[in-house]
Amino acid sequence: MKKGLFIKPYSISELIILIVATPIALSSPYGSRKLTKGLFDHLEDKLTPAEIDKLEPGKVSQALYKLRKRKIIDIYEENGITHIKLTEKGKRRREAADICNLDIPRPKLWDGKWRMFLFDIPEDKKVAREAIREKLKQMGFFQFQKSVWIHPYDCQKEIDLITTVFNIGEYITLLVVKIDDDLPLRDFFHI
Repeated sequence: MKKGLFIKPYSISELIILIVATPIALSSPYGSRKLTKGLFDHLEDKLTPAEIDKLEPGKVSQALYKLRKRKIIDIYEENGITHIKLTEKGKRRREAADICNLDIPRPKLWDGKWRMFLFDIPEDKKVAREAIREKLKQMGFFQFQKSVWIHPYDCQKEIDLITTVFNIGEYITLLVVKIDDDLPLRDFFHI
């Protein structure tokens, strides 16, 4: 059985944005009905049958129209093949969706190392600083100090995404450390 792509239900627009994050080439003509059918054919390989059953062709066609009108996707024909890709605005929206669903996977075995996330974000980026604190809490980090957070599992990719989306790479440091007296941390993370 195919594994679903999504952690939580999305609107049809969000679904399309997530799917076209990798550009799609459809062999159907550029007409609305044909485009929708071609997109459905493409989605069959990406979604579970239950996810596909929730989609209605009319709503998908309407969502495509709205996304294109709001300049989130670009639909164009080249050599008889219809292409759908995210615009820069669409890529930013996709990153925001990725941030909402960000989670750090728990490996079967812990490597005994701690990931220490430190930041010193200036006051003019206060909104980003507060959003990052909330996200770190949501992802299960332990707050060691106001701007020092600890996690036991590899989180480099997740931290890279956060720092890219919030444009704060120059203000953060991620260290991988051993902590001698880590029993309180082990208790917190149930290790």
